Amino acid sequence: MNEPKLYFKKIHNQLEAGFNKEYKKYGLTSTQLDVLMYLSQETDRECTLSDIAAHFDVKHTSVIHVLKLLEQKGFICKSEIQGARAKPILLTDSGRQLGEQLSSEIRQKSPLLDEIMFAGLSEDDRQLLDKMLEQIYRNLKSDAFRNL
Repeated sequence: MNEPKLYFKKIHNQLEAGFNKEYKKYGLTSTQLDVLMYLSQETDRECTLSDIAAHFDVKHTSVIHVLKLLEQKGFICKSEIQGARAKPILLTDSGRQLGEQLSSEIRQKSPLLDEIMFAGLSEDDRQLLDKMLEQIYRNLKSDAFRNL
């Protein structure tokens, strides 16, 4: 039997490959899609590099490259506010339009993806899985894991 951490890696790889294939037509990788969708959903406030890194629980350096690529593709720009240490990341008009289009597509496909991913699991199984994944995540955020 494979170790659970290997299954996590395999699941991640399958999802990422599927999203990369699906959104290649827009010139986006799954990671770029994630950031674009996050910015599209946070319309009530301006987001910074730190906000994005915190949301995805990654280091700033991981986000910087993705933001540069989205900027090169014309989907985002950095605010021109002078003197601001943390400049807001803004969607361009094309970024906003693509975000709205992709949000609609994802909402339509999400139930089907869930159906495929969770086929054979009862509602109780799904709730238990959710609880277990939350606990595993908390365990990995703990000092015990960081000090391993």
